[in-house]
Amino acid sequence: MPNGAHPLISVREISERAGVFPASIYNFFGSKEELAKQVFYQMSEEVFDEFQRLIDNEKMPFKDKLNKVVLMSDKNQEMLNSEGLKNFMFEDPDFKKYMEELSEKKAFPMFEKLINQGKDEGYITQGISAKAISVYMNSLATIMSKSRERENLDVELRKELNHLFMYGVFGSEPTDEGNFKG
Repeated sequence: MPNGAHPLISVREISERAGVFPASIYNFFGSKEELAKQVFYQMSEEVFDEFQRLIDNEKMPFKDKLNKVVLMSDKNQEMLNSEGLKNFMFEDPDFKKYMEELSEKKAFPMFEKLINQGKDEGYITQGISAKAISVYMNSLATIMSKSRERENLDVELRKELNHLFMYGVFGSEPTDEGNFKG
């Protein structure tokens, strides 16, 4: 189904659950695909607000925040498990623009703040800049936007990529002897 609408849910079913006439959905949203997109926009804002509250909690140590960020991200990956949702996430130009703006205005500043706290508390190597992390994240997003890669992006793989990003392959730097700490 194009643009993210679930093929098994009809506008009639949506309108019945919402307690409105089907025509109201078409009048307000134009299509069930647009309704799905608007619902996702709203959910995205709520998720980012939840992340923002977590990042802004000055009493919580970095390690606790990082663990909560990973758990929240894993939970949100399950929300993104719809084929239609994956399609409009990567194919709809308006949605791409929305996600780019959301990343630039909200996600990057949040991660930069988290990264700086991690550096201040000694968990993140000082030699890794927020810009390097941003380039890395954008590179992953670019790779995942390719249809061949997108076909393989099930929930578990997205969770693994999230853990790989957050914790790295080895989880620590090598010692002078070449062994990894921890």
